[in-house]
Parts: sequence; C-alpha cells; structure tokens
Amino acid sequence: MKPSLGSSLKTRIALVAGLLFLAGIVGVSLVVSSILHKEMQAMLSGQQLAAATYISREISGKLTLRLDSLKRVAGNIPIELLSDSAALQIWLDDRRAIHTLFPTGLMIIPPDGGPTLADTPRLATRPKSFTDRDWFIGVKSSGKPFISKPLIARATGQAALVIAVPIFDQRQRLLGILAGVTPLTTPGFLDQIIDAQPGSNGSYQLIAPQSRLFVLGSNLHEAAKELPAAGSDPLIDAALGDEPGIRTIRNAHGEEELAAIVEVPPANWRLLARQPARDAFEPVRNTLTNTWLVTALLAFPIIALLLLALNRLLRPLEKLADELRGMAEGTRPMQPVKLRRNDEVTRVADSFNHLQQKLQEQERSLAEMAHRDALTQLPNRLAINDYLEHELACIKRHGAGLALLFLDLDGFKPINDTYGHDIGDKLLIEVAHRLRNNVRDVDTVARLGGDEFLICLADTDVPLSAGERVAEKCIAALGTPFHVAGHMVSIGVSIGLAIAEGEDGWQIGSADLLRFADIAMYRAKANGRNRYAIYSPEPSSPDDV
Repeated sequence: MKPSLGSSLKTRIALVAGLLFLAGIVGVSLVVSSILHKEMQAMLSGQQLAAATYISREISGKLTLRLDSLKRVAGNIPIELLSDSAALQIWLDDRRAIHTLFPTGLMIIPPDGGPTLADTPRLATRPKSFTDRDWFIGVKSSGKPFISKPLIARATGQAALVIAVPIFDQRQRLLGILAGVTPLTTPGFLDQIIDAQPGSNGSYQLIAPQSRLFVLGSNLHEAAKELPAAGSDPLIDAALGDEPGIRTIRNAHGEEELAAIVEVPPANWRLLARQPARDAFEPVRNTLTNTWLVTALLAFPIIALLLLALNRLLRPLEKLADELRGMAEGTRPMQPVKLRRNDEVTRVADSFNHLQQKLQEQERSLAEMAHRDALTQLPNRLAINDYLEHELACIKRHGAGLALLFLDLDGFKPINDTYGHDIGDKLLIEVAHRLRNNVRDVDTVARLGGDEFLICLADTDVPLSAGERVAEKCIAALGTPFHVAGHMVSIGVSIGLAIAEGEDGWQIGSADLLRFADIAMYRAKANGRNRYAIYSPEPSSPDDV
C-alpha cells in the first residue's frame, strides 16, 4: 500500500534535506575524480592482461605436454621396427597413453615423405605424401621438433595442428618423423578461448604471425583462416607488430578497444584479448557517478544535521534491518517479514519478501540447470561424473556391477553442414528420445556435448551382457532413418563399452571408466563404424563387434 504524503519517509527526509541543502554543497573535486579514473583504469587493464597471460600459460603448457610426449615416444621406438611395418603398427597402437592427446592420429613417416610406415587410428583418407607440409619440411631441414601452422587436415577436413619430432638413430641420422594431429577444438586443448571472453562483448584471438593465420578464436569460424589485410584491423596489426602488453587502440570503426597482447612461446603465437573500452570502463563511469553522490551526501555539515534528523525517522528501518540481519546470521528463521505500518519501511519489507522468494526459486532452477544439458534435457557431463562416482562406490558396498557405453554418432557432421545447426539440434533431441526408450527407467542416459552420449547401466549382475544387449538395441534404434523437419536423414553410431564389477570395479575411478569407454569407442570407429567395441587393455580385441 502506498503511504500518504504526510506519512512518507521520503517526503520528510526530502524536507529536512532541502533545508540543509540551502547552505549549498561543494561539488566533487575534479582532481580527485581524475586520479580515481586513472587508478581504476589501470586496475581493469591489469586484470585483462592477467587473464590473457593465464590463458597463454595454459595453452603453452598443453603444447609442451604434447611436444614432450611425442619426444618420449620417438625416443622409445625400437629402430629395428622401422623396417617392419606390421610390428611397427602394433607398437604404435599400443601407445594408448598418448592417443588422447592426438585424437586425429599419430603417424610415423619415412624420411622421403610417405606414405606412412604406421598410423593410428588407421584412416584411408590419409595422404600418400607429406613432402609439401610445413611441419615435414621444418623437421627434415632443421632436425628439430616443429609445430605446424594452423591447417585443415586432409584426412578429416577439420581445423587442426600437427606437432612433429624427428626419429634418429645413435649416429643422429634421420630415420623417420613422428607426427601427432589434434583438432584445434579438441576438448581440453584450446577450449579456454572458445568458452571464455574478456568482458561481456570481448573476444580472444590466437594468432600465428609467421603464417599470418588465425589459430583459433572465440569465433570458431576464424580457425585456420587468413588474417585480414594489413590496415584492415588495427588491433590485429598491433598484435603482429607491437610488443606484448596492454593498450587502448581505436579499431577500424573508430571505437576504442582495450587490447592485451601476450606471447605463446612454444609455437611463437600471440594471444589477443580485446573488448570495447566502453564496456571495459563502464564500472569506472558508474563508480565515479556513485562517488559524486556519496561525496555530496557525506559533506560534513549535512552529515551532522542529517544524523540528528534521521535518527528518529529511520528508527523503524533499523528495527527491520535487525530482523533481516538475524535471518542472514541464522539467529532467526528465514520467513516473510511482517510489519503493521503504512510507509516506505513496509514497502522495503515487502520487496525483501519478494526478493527472498525469487532467490529461492532461482537457486532451485540453477541447481537443476547445472546438471542438465540445455538442448536434450539429459544429464550433462557434471551430472554423470557425480553419478558414476556414486555408482562405483555402490559396487564396493553391494557387489553388483555397472556397464558404461560411450556413443559417438557416425555421419552427424555432414547432416549438420548440409541442413544447418537447427536441423542438427532437432536430430540430437530425437537421438536422445530413442536412446532413452531403449534402456530401463533406472538406467541413465547423458549427453557429454556435441554428438557424444553416455549410457550407464547400474546395479547389474552381468554388466557385460547387459551392455552388449543395450549396445545392439541402440545401433538398431539409431539405424532407422529420422524424419526431422521434413527431411529424411540417416546416421550410425559407434559405441565403446567398458564395465566395472567385482573388487576391480570399485577401485576404478569415474575418469578411468570414461577413458576406457572412449578408447573402446575409437576402436569401434577404427573397425568400420556403426558397431560397438568392448574395452580391453590389449590394442585390439576379438570382442569388438
């Protein structure tokens, strides 16, 4: 209820303040405002530079990890296997620890440039010669490891990066080149750039200056694309020529942008973090405005008189504040505040009650959203990790087992490219429905992201049989054509099956079980796709189906 004019606290405070302001208030000193602006600008610039530096170090660490891993594998290759392709292929397949770092493949290439002596996974699309690739030329000419320029892999058509190291004999003669290929958008590789942005409208751009190419950016369409011509984008020009650091630069549209430029040493790349200066320094403007208001209110003559006048007027508000503090500290139960008044204090209490209700609703909604995939409404990666940890603990207590199926759709990308992401999203929703309809109510179907799904069959006495049965049902279900928005589309699915049972089962961690299922899935793809494979520690298994 709106208070009457006479009972309004706002009216009474305005009358008192009006009398006081007749004496006048001196404005905020421009010198103090200028100093505050410079200090806050320096702080915001430092934060953006620190964030870009952190991401640069993460990328450098991941490049170094892949480079060091290749060096170790190259150094351990038995020289005699280089003349025995079959044995060399088996040896390379057995290096499973490094496969996850290079999902597109590992290749051993002879000094003459090809074809490969061995590669994993085996891809028929791999080229027969690599003599024109910069990484092959770089390793052969220098005898040192080489990180390629961003490229479109000929085997997969994806934007990728090749890291290559030489294979020497004891006399330092070049016997071959070990090369690893990883897509630029591989999860856990460069996804800090994809998932993050400086400010609300900023972007990251990872640049290869020597080849004048984008490596990757917040905009995925920039991957492995040429940089704009010199002069088209002043910020790109600065990233190529200026020293690393933070600066404000006017872009091609005449708008100022805050730019942080940092080095990525292992590949001689540069990371550009950019955001509109207007967005970056908006807190500065807001802070200065608030500072002027606070300064006016804190003028000493006014403060002294206002305290005397407001002491009586705001006493009910102090009582309300005590109640709210008691709720915040837990000395009073969280419940709506009730006041029998007809003024602004009552309106504040009503607003608090409304805010409290909204916050509780948001908490419940956010808790649900954090564990759900927004597209399919299936549990997401966070939810399935928690679920697997719980179920693995149950194996120890109750002795039952579980089966984990890692599903990756075959032929989804061409559909996405042909019909667009909207059709692709609708297809993923239909896939989720079919998977859910082919398992028990107690089983869990989750989406990891992209076209990857998980099925967990828990509390199962014979997990292997249950997993095989469900895998066959899923292959059959997804093999039936889909009717999506007037289009008839067909896909397949490659499934990796991993189980946990008995004493060994509860000793397996959720990350290991996921990795086992992932490895088995890649074996299914390597064996022809649209089939399932059972994880075993051997390079290949007769159980692959």
